[in-house]
Amino acid sequence: MNRPAQSSMRLPIILIVAVAVIAVLVFGIRAIWHKPSASTSTKNAPAVVVVIDPAHGGSDAGSSSEGVLEKNVTLAVANKMMSLATGFPSLRIVLTRSSDTEMSDEARIAVASREAAQLYLSLHVNAFGQPTALGIETLVDSTHKSGDACWTFADAVQKAAIASTGAKDRGVKAQGSAFSRLTIPAASTLVGFITTPDERAKLTDPTYQESIARGLLQGLADYVTSAKVTPVSSTQTIPLSKGQTAKPTGTTP
Repeated sequence: MNRPAQSSMRLPIILIVAVAVIAVLVFGIRAIWHKPSASTSTKNAPAVVVVIDPAHGGSDAGSSSEGVLEKNVTLAVANKMMSLATGFPSLRIVLTRSSDTEMSDEARIAVASREAAQLYLSLHVNAFGQPTALGIETLVDSTHKSGDACWTFADAVQKAAIASTGAKDRGVKAQGSAFSRLTIPAASTLVGFITTPDERAKLTDPTYQESIARGLLQGLADYVTSAKVTPVSSTQTIPLSKGQTAKPTGTTP
């Protein structure tokens, strides 16, 4: 006579246990769903501001060969750098242009000033009279002495670009430029020869453009690490060029 009573008592206990298990599972799943991702947590973290300047644009096509225009190659690489930038949380990439627009040198420097840039990298394509020249090279302004911050910066970018692409290493060289008055580390990377058929084909290949972009970003990140460059606070000003300073906007100390 006691067995039916024991069975009826077990049923509520089983229901209580089942409800408890379901509750634990529901809250556990919610906790996983609402766990912040790594990209979200680093998105708003302070980062070193780097201006990437795709050369030429608009009516200024730059070098050209067989219908391939320098302005389009540099813009494609710059836009790929922007797309890949989330993988380099120590950097905040700013483009001087993201479309086919013409810009003066003053306008490009104005972008660096407005964004309080800490590094500046210009992108170019090389050209030569003979269709045999190959490789990537990086230039610093001739006003800088070998071994200073600009040379170290250029060297880091050059090495990483070569490692990523496997292109011929043409090294770092000095040359006069329109950006001689910049006081922040600045360089120009010539990503290949548009006049050499094999290299021209690579420069128009999205996969190769991405390998250039990834290499340049790695070089920037390597320099930031080796030179111990840290993001500036919102209270700092940056000596960008002679007689000009810039203050960051929207940054955190």
